[in-house]
Amino acid sequence: MKIEKLKQYKDKKIAILGYWKEGKSSLDFLLKLWLKNITILDKNEQVEKKEGIFYELWEQYLENISTYDLIFKSPWISPYNPLLAVCKDKLITQAQIFFDNYEWKIIWITWTKWKSTTSTLAYETLKKIWYNTKIVWNIWNPVLEEVDILNNENYDFIIYELSSYMLEWLSLNLFIWIVNNIYNCHLDWHEWRPNYEKAKFWVISHSEYKLVNYELKNSTKDIGNVLYFWENWDYYFQNWLFYKKEQVVLKDKKIALQWEHNRKNITAIIWILDIIDTENLEKNIESLKSVLAIFTWLPHRIQNIWIYDWITFIDDAIATTPESTIAAIKTYEHNIWTILLWWEDSWFNFTELKNILEKYNILNIVLFPDTWEKIFWDLNKYDYETIFNLEWKYSPKILKTKSMNSAIDFAYKNTPKWKICILSNAAPSYSLWSWYIEKWLQFQDEVKKYIFSR
Repeated sequence: MKIEKLKQYKDKKIAILGYWKEGKSSLDFLLKLWLKNITILDKNEQVEKKEGIFYELWEQYLENISTYDLIFKSPWISPYNPLLAVCKDKLITQAQIFFDNYEWKIIWITWTKWKSTTSTLAYETLKKIWYNTKIVWNIWNPVLEEVDILNNENYDFIIYELSSYMLEWLSLNLFIWIVNNIYNCHLDWHEWRPNYEKAKFWVISHSEYKLVNYELKNSTKDIGNVLYFWENWDYYFQNWLFYKKEQVVLKDKKIALQWEHNRKNITAIIWILDIIDTENLEKNIESLKSVLAIFTWLPHRIQNIWIYDWITFIDDAIATTPESTIAAIKTYEHNIWTILLWWEDSWFNFTELKNILEKYNILNIVLFPDTWEKIFWDLNKYDYETIFNLEWKYSPKILKTKSMNSAIDFAYKNTPKWKICILSNAAPSYSLWSWYIEKWLQFQDEVKKYIFSR
């Protein structure tokens, strides 16, 4: 929706659905357009209210949704709710507003895991080449805060990381779009896997340049003009070398990032550089090399907090799928002695993670609520805050807990010197914390508090 059309709603009823980060940002944006008759819809009754704004804050906040002329939907609200489905034509999102009103080049990055790392690598590399570049992350500031479309702010490139929540029903034509992996994730929000895949692939089919991991070739066989990467496709990594076709463009030397999944991310960056400026690819690869030499991890993505009491503590709080946790375990292999896991049910299959726990013989496992039977079995006979040995192919020591304090106490007492304790969820943790930030702050605070209180 163009800004001029949006202004025509000044005498219409506008709803903002979901009043958290993006909802607050949407309200600020609408007020800059001098729009009135705005209502906040949210089940949370404890929100800071503004004069002149209407509020419907209660459990049945969707009850009157059909009475509104335009509905700004926050990403975390699923459009598959039957009450919303009938209002499909009235729904609008910040991503759609941004795309409809921003005319310059956007590099859209979306897949299930490690998209933030790739987005940041792309951003740092393009900056190094002296492109005027902006990055917009999906979990930080909303896009209409980051880019001032009302004053025609523009860049050479915008790196825009999107989650699947932002893609449903999005209508657009793009410059560059990349999909690296798709794992079972957010299936409860999308209702089933086909809807999740459709959200990803619908948008890539409307992009000028398309890059897809070859593992998703079957899913994209009906989309035209797709380039594939990894293995022996158009761009790939083999024997510690990165290739474009048969040409070696980068050697795997002095790269701070570890493990295979980051080689896939780097391969995607090489493709971006090639699309942007083929003639200067070799020169621009040098900029990528200098970034890779110093870039390690983003916060809470296999982040080494520090070594306390000779134990290395790793914060991988963003790992909310089994595949993410598997990648973290493979990164450190047999050095992991203690792992903190969540089992909130998001329709995951934990079979491979279970095999990895056994393969690497991880001896101490902290289980937070609430669906651990997905990987083991019904553990209700064991009380919370009770340590027990699980009768399995090997005999790991288990702590069931709801307390980060108890988890860290367990880790300090059971992790040997020079070994690793890692927080790597394998599932969301909303059963105990409303947002990632609460969890990782508690983890890091408890680790430091424990050692300094002794």
